[in-house]
Amino acid sequence: MPSRRQLLQASALASGLGALGLTTSTAQAATSAPVYAYVGTYSDGGKPWRGGRGLGVHQFVVDSATGALKPIPGAPPAVASTGDSAKLRNPASLARHPKLPMLYAANEFEAGSVSAFRIGTSTSDRGALSFVAEMACGGKDPAYISVHPDGRFLFTANYASGDVSVIALRTDGGFDPDVAAVVYKDVAACGATPCKPGADVVPAAARSHEGFATSDHDGPHAHMVHSDPTGNFVLVADLGLDRVISYRFDRITGVLSEPSTVAVSESSGARHFVFHPNGKWLYLVNEEASTIAFMRYDSATGVLTLVSETSALPKGFKGTSYASGIRMLPDGQHFVSLNRLHDSISLFKVDARTGAPTLVREEWTRGNYPRSCTLDPSGRFLYVCHNKQGDNVTVFRVKKGDIQFTGQYVAVGSAAAIEFSS
Repeated sequence: MPSRRQLLQASALASGLGALGLTTSTAQAATSAPVYAYVGTYSDGGKPWRGGRGLGVHQFVVDSATGALKPIPGAPPAVASTGDSAKLRNPASLARHPKLPMLYAANEFEAGSVSAFRIGTSTSDRGALSFVAEMACGGKDPAYISVHPDGRFLFTANYASGDVSVIALRTDGGFDPDVAAVVYKDVAACGATPCKPGADVVPAAARSHEGFATSDHDGPHAHMVHSDPTGNFVLVADLGLDRVISYRFDRITGVLSEPSTVAVSESSGARHFVFHPNGKWLYLVNEEASTIAFMRYDSATGVLTLVSETSALPKGFKGTSYASGIRMLPDGQHFVSLNRLHDSISLFKVDARTGAPTLVREEWTRGNYPRSCTLDPSGRFLYVCHNKQGDNVTVFRVKKGDIQFTGQYVAVGSAAAIEFSS
């Protein structure tokens, strides 16, 4: 019979993995049911770093033995648009509904919208996407999308307009056309005095390795929005403000309130974050500084406290690089982050007592300009998406807190993000 300590550890692990889109069972073993993968892309260039060679949302079935992505029998390689209302443009961020066979795509263009797709469950269309609806998100260039664990609301981080949107979902996972998205401005999170963007200069950490990384400190730029493991708070990383904002979340009404903020080093560029399974530690990627900000988190108040900032680049590196994605590995003792231009995966070990991260080693991504990485539902494979020029997804095996390239490449134009369904 498990001890009380073992039960508490298992509960904490489930809570932390939930914030990453995983569950305890899926992180421990591969599922016997077919697993399907969906790759969001930049289908309309617009900006040089986007590429614009994607076909929309590409869809695959996963080979459970090798991690390879293969065509879904009888399904088109990608879902681009259905009818006049489904203008899928740069569906670069994806999110699964936690309870229903639904997939959502944030369409990253100036008008900003979210598209909903139903995932086929019958014998004839299993795993294939079918368009349901599109809805305006109320912000510009939504760069990130997530769904609250209750499945009643979804969130978008709108990069160009510097705000986040809350969109209500019906019980069937669709949008309510009579209920508009509610938008919250990032600059208002600091109270009576608006949050100010950092200086648009090379951050100190980048200067230390003679780099020239700068980006978008001309105003607020929301880059990620996600609920905490408890579901009671919603956190926002804003690159332009060099801050993480924490809102109290009303699970019934969807209202965000009582914001608190924590700043990282000026001009660092807060981008993406991940929680440790214990729910007490948070690790944030700073894009321009190429650092990992380690923070302590109070789940009762939603308050974050900055502890340290650690380089994500190898000792002795010289030049320019931009950090991007981050994922906790299933063992809860390691996490990985991505480096663009250095084109590597940084593997960190977490101190079990203090939570402090230590860089262990780097692994070549086997592509160019890695934007994001995601674990499959089993936790045995890590998928890295390359969007600028690499035009592929590469697959790594995860084992005992380490990663190893499988030799699997998947060609996807301007691949930006990957999500799974089983």
